[in-house]
Amino acid sequence: MKKSLIALTAAIALATPAAMPAFAYPAGSAPTLGLSTVSRIVPGGNVSVIVSRVKKNCSVTLSWSGVGGDTATGVVRATGKTSVLSIATPTNAGVYTLTTNTISSSCSGGDAVALTKSITVGKLASVVGKLATSSAYVSKNPTVTASGTIKSGSVSVANADITVVLKKNGSTVRTVHGSTNGSGAYSLSVGADTGAGAYTAVVTLDANTVYVGSSVTTAALNLR
Repeated sequence: MKKSLIALTAAIALATPAAMPAFAYPAGSAPTLGLSTVSRIVPGGNVSVIVSRVKKNCSVTLSWSGVGGDTATGVVRATGKTSVLSIATPTNAGVYTLTTNTISSSCSGGDAVALTKSITVGKLASVVGKLATSSAYVSKNPTVTASGTIKSGSVSVANADITVVLKKNGSTVRTVHGSTNGSGAYSLSVGADTGAGAYTAVVTLDANTVYVGSSVTTAALNLR
């Protein structure tokens, strides 16, 4: 009888598995932020987002980093994902960072983390610019002009605000504001009392409700 009890105890010990190590939730996975929106993102339009690999019943909030605006909050389902969250983009075109709240370690299964994604809102445009002068000699009091075109693909960016920063030997001389015409072209006088030196201009398309801000630096113009 005693031998039978010993044998039974040994059998139970062999049948019981060793304690398994605790895995993060979900095992070996980090939370992710994914866009379900695949079309062009327009200013003021909605972006559809799903946050995945987070523990059930944890809350996730979306916002735009540093600019305020719309927010969206969802609760993670049993699948480890939120439902599709919809958040309105900023009303001006630009490159923005979409971010979550800090997801705690108990919800992420690892370190506490805030998820981020860089998103371009609006259309991209290309700026072309050059500097020209009525004379290369400062003794003739030349007029310096910045001119060029702005396009988005083959489409002219018409009637858009621009900023031109004139620089002499790398230092800002003056800033001039203007706009493109109906054909996407611009021509702005940037001064006549500039003195001798090497000049460049930074021409910037100001961000608006359609186009992302973009810039170009012209080739150097030397006045003697």
